[in-house]
Amino acid sequence: MKIWSRIVGMLYIIAGIFLAFFFLTVWASGGKECLEKSAQYINDNLSAFGIIGMLLVITGIVWIVNWFDYIYRTKVVSFDNPGGKIKISLRAIEDYINSMLKKQMPGIRSLRVKTGLSSRGLEARITLKLFANINIPETCSNVQELTKEYLQDAVGVDRISNIEVFVTGIKADVEKIKTDGMKEEEKDELYEE
Repeated sequence: MKIWSRIVGMLYIIAGIFLAFFFLTVWASGGKECLEKSAQYINDNLSAFGIIGMLLVITGIVWIVNWFDYIYRTKVVSFDNPGGKIKISLRAIEDYINSMLKKQMPGIRSLRVKTGLSSRGLEARITLKLFANINIPETCSNVQELTKEYLQDAVGVDRISNIEVFVTGIKADVEKIKTDGMKEEEKDELYEE
C-alpha cells in the first residue's frame, strides 16, 4: 500500500506541477495569445490528452479502492488487559476462524469467513460449501457454536451480535458414492487400481 500510494502521489504531484506551470505561463504571457496556442495544441493532440486524463482517473479509482481495502484490513477489535491494550485485526480473526473450522468440521469442502463491527458487537458471515453426506442443519449449528466459542474463549471477544452461516454449495462425495454399494473386497480392488 505504501509503494502504491507513493506512485499515485507522485503522478498527481507531477500533474499538479504541470497544470500550475501552465496557468503561471498563461498569466505571465498576458493570457489570450498563449491560451489560443494551448487550445490549438490540445485540439491537435486531443486523443493523447484523453488517454492521459483517463489513466489519471483510473489510477485514482484504483488507489481509492486499495485505500478502502487497507482501512478494512486495519480495522481491529481492541480490549484492555492488565498488561495493556490488545488489538486484533478483523483479517486475523477471519483467518483464525477459517483454520479452526477446517480442522474441527470434517464435512466442510470449503469456507470463507467475513467479519465486521457494528454497534451491537462483532458480526461474522460464514460462507460454506459442504459435502452431501452430512446433516446440514446440524453442521451449520455446530459451525455457529464453534465460531462463538473461538471468538469468546481464544480471541477474547465478548460482544458477538450475529453469526450468519450461508451454504452456497452441496457436493456429493464421489468416492463415497462409488464405494457405498461395494463389499470390502471390491473396495480393496478399487483402491489397488
